[in-house]
Order: sequence, then C-alpha cells, then structure tokens
Amino acid sequence: MNQRYTPEGLTRWIQELVAADNIHGFYICKPWVHLRALVLKEQHYECQDCRTKGLYTPATTVHHEKPLRKFPWLALTKSNLTALCDECHYQRHHKAPKSVPKSKWNDEKW
Repeated sequence: MNQRYTPEGLTRWIQELVAADNIHGFYICKPWVHLRALVLKEQHYECQDCRTKGLYTPATTVHHEKPLRKFPWLALTKSNLTALCDECHYQRHHKAPKSVPKSKWNDEKW
C-alpha cells in the first residue's frame, strides 16, 4: 500500500498542504471527493442547520466542524463533517463575534 494512503500518511500530506497554503489540493483529492459524496448521501443532501430549524434546504457543501487547518488529522473523519447549504456554510464561517452585536439601521442615529 502506498504510504500516502495510510491514515498517518494522509495526515502528514494534509499538514504539508496546509503549510504550503494549498488547501485546494486537499479538496480535489480522491479520498475527499469520495467522502464528501458519502456524507451528502448519508445526510440526505439536506442542510443540517436548516433541518434543526424545521426547514428543508438542499445541502451543497460539506463543512468541517473542527477546521481543516487546525485539525488536519480529522479532515477525513466522517463524524467531523456536516452537510450544509451555501448560506449556512457562509454563516458558520463569517459569524460576527458575540461580544460585538450587529447594529441595525436606525434613522434616529442620523
């Protein structure tokens, strides 16, 4: 078996991609493409965040709960992956810090 395809070899390879700032290389590799398709199928191609709100939205992406850059050894761990729609995936990555509330437009301020 090729050393790269052992769990240790894959983790080392992913760490090298992270260090080289080449995450794209991970997202086009066969193990990821296969696992992504499996997660989407097992989660019924349904956004899991919308589902918890009682909504149905087709999932278009698979999100790493623990980030790939910080936890490369979990990159191909199914329990670390969640099917999400584009909007929920964006919200997961671009939340406003809780200590800084979003201000709404208020005509009285002007």
